[in-house]
Amino acid sequence: MSFYSELKRRNVIRVAVLYAVASWVLLQVGELLFNALGVPPWGVRLLFALLLLGLPLALIFAWVYELTPEGLKREQDVVREASVTAHTARKLDLIVIVLLLCAVGLVVADRFRGRAGTASTPAPTSPAAMTMPPSAASAVSIAVLPFVNMSEDKANEYFSDGLTEELLNVLANVQGLRVIARTSSFAYKGKDAKIADVAHDLNVDNVLEGSVRKAGVRVRITTQLIRASDSSHLWSETYDRDVNDIFAVQDEISKEVVDALKVRLLQAKASVQETGGTHAPDAYEAYLQGRFQKNKGEGEDSLRAALAAFEEAIRIDPGYARAYVGKAGTLTSLASNAYMPYDTGFKQSRDASMRAIELAPDLAEAYLTLGFVQAADLDVAAATISAEHALQLNPGSFDVQQSYAGFQSSLGNHEAAIAAAKKAIELDPLAPQAYLALASALTNARQYEKAEAVARRAVALAPDRSSVHGDLGTVLLMLGRPDEALAEFELERVQWQRMTGRALVFATKGEKAQARAELAAMLKAKNIGEAASYQFAEINARLGDKDEAFRWLAKAREIRDPGLTATMFVDPILDPIRADPRYDTLARELGFVAKN
Repeated sequence: MSFYSELKRRNVIRVAVLYAVASWVLLQVGELLFNALGVPPWGVRLLFALLLLGLPLALIFAWVYELTPEGLKREQDVVREASVTAHTARKLDLIVIVLLLCAVGLVVADRFRGRAGTASTPAPTSPAAMTMPPSAASAVSIAVLPFVNMSEDKANEYFSDGLTEELLNVLANVQGLRVIARTSSFAYKGKDAKIADVAHDLNVDNVLEGSVRKAGVRVRITTQLIRASDSSHLWSETYDRDVNDIFAVQDEISKEVVDALKVRLLQAKASVQETGGTHAPDAYEAYLQGRFQKNKGEGEDSLRAALAAFEEAIRIDPGYARAYVGKAGTLTSLASNAYMPYDTGFKQSRDASMRAIELAPDLAEAYLTLGFVQAADLDVAAATISAEHALQLNPGSFDVQQSYAGFQSSLGNHEAAIAAAKKAIELDPLAPQAYLALASALTNARQYEKAEAVARRAVALAPDRSSVHGDLGTVLLMLGRPDEALAEFELERVQWQRMTGRALVFATKGEKAQARAELAAMLKAKNIGEAASYQFAEINARLGDKDEAFRWLAKAREIRDPGLTATMFVDPILDPIRADPRYDTLARELGFVAKN
């Protein structure tokens, strides 16, 4: 008898097949359990190593021993005529079939289980299927993970973060390349995430990752571009340069990524030159510091630190258009949060935006900041033109799509607003502000049930972020659930939103004395006062006091409250006064409808 025939007779081959199938099933189950128990990624690798070591032992065992009715016996001790290996073979075949069915079941379950749903986002209320566009990842989609700061000085983190953001900005300008925006990319900062999981969650086929080690004027940047489907490295490179060459390094990385993704096959423009940049290293570092501070949020200290950094960048390089955009955006945030007077903040923001456009006429972000100021100046037509121009210049920008959604929604163009907000989600699927934009567009379109699901997604993504609870509270109020709305308003971090929400709930429930007490408290509160004129109009509209509501709308117009042009024309809270002739007059004067 040949050696192969003897292997078959002793069921060694069947044991090998059984072991392989059983090992695969164990690995799949192990990965699920390890993820649930929080076991580090090396746990699965350890299990695989142990199973691999066990294979030769299993084969040796199958060769040496035979399972008989009397129990295990050494094969050489079993009389050939009494051998039951054929019977054992049938049992092994049955076990293999059962395990194969289990394997198929696991594959199917893994394919259809909602990975997007997390423990903090129950599946029944998850709006992912509704909010995410149905398009699949294309061969020219990419996520840029935050470059890891390997420098001894951890204060250099602004540099690695800034380089990542600059690469995102450059790549986002490449026609035909879908680039996941900052919020979603930076959600993986400091996490040991698998490339395959990142690609699945962000709906991309390629991931760029890297590290930065900065020491004095020397910097080493290591990058690698990975295809998620098979974890293969499409391209990798290490750059050792003087900080003065950082712009050349940035251009080289961007160009080589574009080449690796073969964007030219789509007849797209492969130019990745940054619009509105600088050639001054010190100005660039100051600009990165400004972006780093501004990304911390809406706190006054961080905003003022950002403003100082942007102004330093402009002092070093007066022709740095992107620094002017950063300054303009920071000034509007300071003014909108009443950290500085409206007139001062918006005037300076307009000047900075216009200077950026003079320096770089094709810089989409400059038109965004200008559009925000124009809206605050109650010039709806001009703001819309700026938004349209920004979209034309850079439709692949998350900021552009999100802002465009806001402009379209304020004009009552609900379909266009919802489409743009969904595009923003596609570009940055983990950004809570994108879901807030979609929830606002749906709310203004009176699609409250859908708006609730989307707003809850924003809360699940960032429960401590400003506005998420306030926006959800507004939707619940519109759905006729004031007690649930009040619970959300109480969780809101922004004071004026929290107090406005409470007053609206009291007014809706007919508790007018409490609503008016809340309004009076807002008037006396620091950083609120008459700056919340539009919100006072909303509260009085809900109280049924039309004259007082229109008095506050007039005050909002006088002080150029941004809420007037951003919300008034579509605001469901103002529905009680919408039939009043004074409403139509104000809407026409603001440019929301054609003037006679």
